[in-house]
Order: sequence, then C-alpha cells, then structure tokens
Amino acid sequence: MKKISILLVMLLTLQTMVFPVFGSNSGSSTGNLTGSNKPSVTARSAILMDANSGEILYEKNINTKRYPASITKIMTTLVAIENCNSLYDTITYSKHAIDSIEPSSSQIYIEPGEKLSVEDSLYAIMLESANEACNGVAEHVAGSIEGFADMMNQKAKELGCKNTHFVNPNGLHDDNHYVTAYDMALITKAALANETFRKIASTVSYTIPVTNKCKSQRPLWMHHKMVKRTAYVYDGVEGGKTGFTMKARNTLVTWCKRDGLELIAIVLRDDGVEEYTDTIKLFNYGYKNFKSYNPLSTNTYDGFSSDSDDTMIQSASRLTPYQVTIDGNTSYSVITNKNTNMEDLDITYSYNKKKKCNSLDVLYNKKNIGSVPFTLTITN
Repeated sequence: MKKISILLVMLLTLQTMVFPVFGSNSGSSTGNLTGSNKPSVTARSAILMDANSGEILYEKNINTKRYPASITKIMTTLVAIENCNSLYDTITYSKHAIDSIEPSSSQIYIEPGEKLSVEDSLYAIMLESANEACNGVAEHVAGSIEGFADMMNQKAKELGCKNTHFVNPNGLHDDNHYVTAYDMALITKAALANETFRKIASTVSYTIPVTNKCKSQRPLWMHHKMVKRTAYVYDGVEGGKTGFTMKARNTLVTWCKRDGLELIAIVLRDDGVEEYTDTIKLFNYGYKNFKSYNPLSTNTYDGFSSDSDDTMIQSASRLTPYQVTIDGNTSYSVITNKNTNMEDLDITYSYNKKKKCNSLDVLYNKKNIGSVPFTLTITN
C-alpha cells in the first residue's frame, strides 16, 4: 500500500509540472540555423533539409516551380505502397500503359499482357526509372493514370505542399506537372518515414524473375552515381532518385546519414554532372556546420539528485527515489549548429494529461517535437 500511495502522489505531482532538462537559455532557434561558408551551386533551385525535423539548412529559390522529371517517381512509389493491398499483387500491363510513354524514354520494355508483381514494378521504377512501370502501377492502384495523379496531388496536399501539381506518375514533361524544391523535400521526408520505400529506394541492384512474356531475368541497377562506386560516391549516402528531361534538365534527390544526422538534398534544373557536385557541396556544408542531438538517447533515467545535469526530472529530487523508463519511440531529435553547447538548448518535458497512458511531450524552444509514453518505478 505504501508504494501505491507514493506512486499516486508522484503522478499527481507530475501532472502539474514541466520538467526542464537543460537550462532555458536561448539556443539555436527553429528555422534560424546558419552555417559558415554557404556553398554556391549552379542548380536553379536547391534545398538541404534535416530529414527528421524538417529544418531547412540551405535554400535557393526553394518555392519556385520547376519541372521535376523522374524524381516524380518518389511520390509515385510512396502513394503506391500506401494504397496497394500487397506488394505481391500481380499487375497485368495494359497496352495503354506501355504505348502512352515516349518510345525513347526510360523503360525496361515490359510487353502488353505481361504480369509483374507490384514489388518488381516498384524496383523497376526506382532503380531503372521505368516509365511504363509507373503507368502500370497507376492503373493497378487507381484504375487509371489520371486517377492515380489525383491521388498524388491529394497526398501532396496532405504533406503541406503548396506549389506542386502532378499530371502523371512518371514525370514525362507536361507544362502543368511541376514541384518546388521545398515541396520535393517534404515529399522525400515523408517517403523516408516509410520503411518499405526506404528499402526499395536504397537498393543498388535487383533482379526481376522470368515472367509470362520474358523468358530471361531482368537485372536492374540504380542510376544514382553517389550510391555506386563512382567518382561521385559519398560516404553516408543511402539512396536517391535521378531525373532528366530537356525541359527540366537534371534533377536529383539524395539522402545521406552520418553520426545520427540524416540530410535530404534536392537540386532542380541543374546541368550535367553538376547535379552531383552541387549535392556534394550541400552535404559538405551540412555535415561541417550542423549536428543532431537526441534528448531521449537513454531509455532509463534515475539518480534524481538536484545537481545532476542529465536527469530527466530534476524537480522530483525531493520525492521518493524512482526510475523513469521511456517506453516508446526515442528517435526525436533536434538539429543545432556544431558549436552549440547542448546545455544551452531549450528542451523541456511536459506531462500530457490528455493521453490515456502516462506520456511526456518533448518540447524544443516551446515547440512540441513529439511525445513518448513512460512508466515510473519505485526504486526502494
């Protein structure tokens, strides 16, 4: 009975407290991160974004509408994954899906009536940029290419995209098919939160097995040169998508992870290999100037002495000793300049009374960046 009473007192106390983890001195403000030696890139539009928080670390004409070309296929793949019943479903390719692409455009030469799984088709889309595979997936998921484009636009709206409009699932040129660097970063950020997308889009090679129309296997290879061992290989790059049309010029999406910091780089309307050299400049700038900090890097917190700098609930030191165990996702993080003192970050935890379970809201500069359930255990 004694332990239960103590726990109840502690819970009542927690409901009225906000627990500072670090001092409340103003640190790096959300949306105002700056670094030294900002790069000059030839791309007409470019952005560098933290994949976790969405912080913008570099920007150049990020809200200008541009033609995306084949980086469109990131949205295509995400919408398909979220809306198909199973990746093992079979797609029977229609004549329209194949004949409606430009004959000289990227494809793996699927034949009318050929049967491929959704999974095989998505690998063909992300690795070989197969335009007819996009059309087949669109017809399978939405019943028509136009209907699938509507789904893409609805998804873009849900993600907060303001200057994006899709007409087709493959990115072949249409004057009414456009994105911005910022919107494309939002789309990529959402896609990377999907583990199936991440697996497909980070795969270097894949083989489509024999089908009813093709009696030999089809090997697929990723086109992105920063993933493969080329002159542009970059440590930490896990995947991305290339794009090119005469009207769009070169477009490139790339994501890279080092020391817990995952960055998304987008370049639009670039020229030749400069899509890679620009992307390298963006990543060099990001990893030189910024770092990621996870305030929930440890799952269990105890030792609530008043002089402890890393205790989760300093204000509870007067209560019976107890242990706080984080039960949920601990991936919440904030991005700061590399020279920022972690103790100067304004990070607090607030007990959330509205949740059915015990839950702490994680706040950075008074902005909620997530919440996590926890349990309390009496330690004596």
